[in-house]
Amino acid sequence: MNTFNYILRDLAVFGVAYVIGSLPFSYIFAKMVKGVDITKEGSKNMGATNVLRTAGPVPAALAFAGDFLKAVLLLLVLIRFFPALSRETVLIAAVAVVLGHDFSVFAGFKGGKGVATTFGVVLVLSWPVALVELSIWLVIMVLRDTVSLASVVGFVTLPIAALILKQPPKLVLIYVLLSVLGIVRHAANIHRLRAGEEPKLDRSYFRRR
Repeated sequence: MNTFNYILRDLAVFGVAYVIGSLPFSYIFAKMVKGVDITKEGSKNMGATNVLRTAGPVPAALAFAGDFLKAVLLLLVLIRFFPALSRETVLIAAVAVVLGHDFSVFAGFKGGKGVATTFGVVLVLSWPVALVELSIWLVIMVLRDTVSLASVVGFVTLPIAALILKQPPKLVLIYVLLSVLGIVRHAANIHRLRAGEEPKLDRSYFRRR
């Protein structure tokens, strides 16, 4: 295969991964289960937390699972059934699926903040790093009860955890890119956190039907 064909292949993989990432499961499940348009309710963000606040725990769990699994299944399929693909091509797909989630072609290039989808990527590419990140997220949630803070800290520590666990340089670079993307997507949350105005997670959301 010549260089041009490699480029075309990588572009095709990027495109497919982006479209899969664009599937707006938060919008779909909130609408299907509760008839709620999350783009018009709550924070208007297409993520599981906003689904929890506006539609309840069942559609939120489904939304998180969908956003998480679209990354996991995509990467597992590429690794398992397309062994000829280079590691670099798989990493391209990893970035593309998160970009699709954050800037969905099916939602006017709007989307979520990439927490569940990024976690799916990290779990497939380096599960020890994923376990560290999950632990960090849970600790922050226990201490501060604020989803956005836990998520931002998770993004900040992602490349650091990868370095400490001696992940390959190219993978660390991808995690730096995903970290920056995730932090940028949380810009409004960071502003509210600094102002002391970011809402904590209300436990009553989990008792809604």
